[in-house]
Amino acid sequence: MSLPYTPGVRSAEKARPRLGERWHDFGRPPRLMGVDVARCLAIFGMIGAHVGIVWMVAGPSGPDLAAIVQGRSSILFAVVAGISIALATGRDRLPRGELLRSARLRMAGRAVVVLALGIALEMLGSGIAVILPIYGVLFLILIPFLGLRRRTLALVAVAIAVAGPTLVALLRAATLSDAGATQAIGGTAVDFLITGSYPLTVWLPLVLAGMALGRVRLDRPQTAGVLLGAGVGLAAFGYGLGDAFNGSVRGWLSGWGSAASSASILPSSLSFPLPGLSSSAGDARGYLERIGDVDFGAALSQAWSVAPHSGGTWEIIGSGGFAFAVVGACLLVARPLRAVLVPLAAVGSMPLTAYTAHVVSFAVLISPLALAPGLTSEDGDPVVSGRFWVGCVVVLLVACTTWALTRGRGPLESMVAAVARRVDVPVDAR
Repeated sequence: MSLPYTPGVRSAEKARPRLGERWHDFGRPPRLMGVDVARCLAIFGMIGAHVGIVWMVAGPSGPDLAAIVQGRSSILFAVVAGISIALATGRDRLPRGELLRSARLRMAGRAVVVLALGIALEMLGSGIAVILPIYGVLFLILIPFLGLRRRTLALVAVAIAVAGPTLVALLRAATLSDAGATQAIGGTAVDFLITGSYPLTVWLPLVLAGMALGRVRLDRPQTAGVLLGAGVGLAAFGYGLGDAFNGSVRGWLSGWGSAASSASILPSSLSFPLPGLSSSAGDARGYLERIGDVDFGAALSQAWSVAPHSGGTWEIIGSGGFAFAVVGACLLVARPLRAVLVPLAAVGSMPLTAYTAHVVSFAVLISPLALAPGLTSEDGDPVVSGRFWVGCVVVLLVACTTWALTRGRGPLESMVAAVARRVDVPVDAR
C-alpha cells in the first residue's frame, strides 16, 4: 500500500523556508551583516557622486553635505573589498599549503572576470570611470599577499600610503609629465595604474588595510567598537593635519565639487598638476632648462593633499579612517537592527551585480543613449539629481532584496564564483 500523497506535500512545503523565515535568517553568521551594510552604503555613495546630488544646509552659501560621498564612497568600497578578501581566505586563520594555493587560483579567476566585466562596462561610454578594471588588476597584485599576517599587511599599507603619492609626484615632476609635454613618463599603462582616476598608490594600501582588518574577529562587538573609535581618531588626524599642512579649511570636503561626478574621466595631468611646467609640445629646450621650470614644492603639496580624489597621503589617511569608522558603526548596529537592515545587506551581498546594473542604467538613461537625460543635471540640481538618486536606491533595494531572498547569491557573483571554482584545479587532477 502506497503512502498518502497529501502528507508528503505538506512535509515538502514545511521543509521549504517561508519568506519571513528567510528574511529572519538572512545575513546571519558566519556572514557578517555589518560588512554587507557598509558595502551597500559605499555603492549608494558612488551612485550619489555619479548623479551629482547636492544637499545644501543654510541656503546656497551653506556647506554641501553631499560632498561627503566624493572620494570617500569609493575608498569605503576599497576597504570593504579588502575585508571581503580576508573573510574569503580564512578570516583570522591564515591559509596555508593547499588552502593558500586554492585561494590564489580563485583570486586569479575572479580577477580575470572582474577585469573583463569592467572593460565591457567602459565600452558603454557612460562617462563613468568604471572602478572594476582597477579591481581586476588589484586582485592579481594581491595574490602574493594572501598568506601574509595582518601586521605585515598593515605595515605594507602604511608604507605605500605614506611614500607612494610622494614618489609618484616626484617621478612625474622629474620626468616632465604634464599634458602635451614631450620626453615624459606616460602612456596608457601609466595613466591607468598610477595617474588615472583610481591610482594604485591609493587603492592598494586601502585594500591591504581592509585585508588586515578582515584578519581580526570582526564578529565581536568589542572589536567593532574599537574599530569605530580608531576610525574616528584616524579621520580627525588625517583631515586635521591635512588641512593644516595645506593651509585649507575643510579641504577634505573640497575637490571636484559635489556637482561633478567622482568618476568622471579627467586628464591625467589633473592628478598631480605641476605649476610652472611648460606644456608646449614644441619646446626645444634641453632637459636641464625645462626641469628648472618645475615647481617641486607644488608637486609635493599635491602628494600630501587632503582633497577628495587628489590621491594625496592625507586623503588616504583621513578617508581611510572614515571608512574604518563606517565599518565599525555598521557592525555595531547590525545586531540590534538586523531585521530593518536586511534590504541594505541584500544590496551589499551582491555589489558586482548592483554596481553593474547602475552603470548600465546610467548608460541607457543619461549617456550615451540618453533616453531620459533630464533625470540628472550637470549643475547638480538638488531636486532633479536627488530624485534620480533616490529612485536608483529604491530600485536596487527592492530588486536585490527580492533576488537575495528568493534566489540567494547575485547573478554576477554566481558567475564569478563559478569561474573561480573552475580555475581551482586540484593538484592530483592535473
